[in-house]
Amino acid sequence: MSHDTDRLASLIADLGADLDQGVWVPGPLERTLAGRLLVACAGDGQFTPDRLRETLWEGNVALAYTAGGRLARLLTELHEVTAHSAPYAVRHPVLPEATRLLERTTEDIAA
Repeated sequence: MSHDTDRLASLIADLGADLDQGVWVPGPLERTLAGRLLVACAGDGQFTPDRLRETLWEGNVALAYTAGGRLARLLTELHEVTAHSAPYAVRHPVLPEATRLLERTTEDIAA
């Protein structure tokens, strides 16, 4: 794994553990943006630099400060991994873990 992928894997593990322990409780903005990203990726299952950039843009400045910017950092790390993969469609083993974490992040969204 590359340095970017190692950093992403560590962040996913840390956020997952904090979510399990209730240390990180995603707020409405984080849940909504994670849900939008998952919907955008539903067709092909791929995080792409464009999709991640659009999600970060939607969150604007508020996302960087919401819950210490944890989701913004995750999306930024995902962007780094996908932007430096040629092509990004080549799946890194850590990307399914990111998908599962984002799915867990959206669990409280009303249907």
